[in-house]
Amino acid sequence: MEIRGLTALVTGGSGFIGGCLSERLAIEEGVNVRAMVRNLKKAERLWQLPLKIIQADLLDLSSLREAICGCDLVFHCAAMVREMGDRNDFFKTNVEGTENILKVSGEAGVKRFIHFSSVAVYGMNPPDRADENTPFQPCGNLYCDTKIASEKAVWAAHKEGKLPVVVIRPPNVYGPNSNPWTVRPIKLILSGQMVLVNGGMGLCNYVYIDNLIDATVAATKNDRSVGQVYLISDGHAVRWKEFFGYYARMAGRSKLRSVPAWLAKMIGLGMEIASKFTGKTPKITREAISYLSKQARFNIEKARHELGYQPRLSLEEGMKLIEEWLRESGYFPKD
Repeated sequence: MEIRGLTALVTGGSGFIGGCLSERLAIEEGVNVRAMVRNLKKAERLWQLPLKIIQADLLDLSSLREAICGCDLVFHCAAMVREMGDRNDFFKTNVEGTENILKVSGEAGVKRFIHFSSVAVYGMNPPDRADENTPFQPCGNLYCDTKIASEKAVWAAHKEGKLPVVVIRPPNVYGPNSNPWTVRPIKLILSGQMVLVNGGMGLCNYVYIDNLIDATVAATKNDRSVGQVYLISDGHAVRWKEFFGYYARMAGRSKLRSVPAWLAKMIGLGMEIASKFTGKTPKITREAISYLSKQARFNIEKARHELGYQPRLSLEEGMKLIEEWLRESGYFPKD
């Protein structure tokens, strides 16, 4: 399908993935982009781009209908992504919000609905070499379980014949403006709070933002992608000590401290307990420790074969671009 000249609604437009996708579609693909945001104050990155910023809420059907009127494509990027939080908030945003955007998309007759899911659907302890056929693995984690429920809603809409859908499942998405996998790690390293778990020997599955968008655009244009799910990563897994090591070198730190997993989990438990009294999000949780210790890798052969996907930027190249951005953005002291 030729997408140049089409009109697309991107939910989560002020977020990392949604913002970068909106920019690519508007500037390089010739798409008439409507970047949907809840809070206009968080949309500063978008104001200089050739696109339209739409204020709407996933939980407000009337605002969604207004936002989607005349759209050919919908890219659903919006989601609540946190380690902890209120169960009701997670469900409303990730599940009810997805059901709402599916409903109005079906009513509007959009030509393609691209849903950003996550490898979190495989649970906090996924099997090694998981691929698109690996079953969902509910695990009690609010983010994981609501991403499973939201993806089920997408597939239900497709099977009922209401929408032609494509599902994208990325792992850790890093790049300029990525809070969890770029900004947060560099802040922890600069403040001396970054600590590896078990020497950083767990496996990190990652995708650079530009690579993820390459695959997303390819899937959107490919008519055979309708009704398909694609796991998109950079095709490699590295130890966390290597991934975070790039940031450490940028910050002039020769070595990162390490603690055994059992001790890290005790620290995480203490922070979780403290957060109940302070109301502040804990800097580390026991689930995060388990996540940093896992040894699973993901298989992207389907995307390679069906989309011709080849990660354009390597980890080294991606980190070089990040370092340039971090320096330009003032994260490092000027010489």
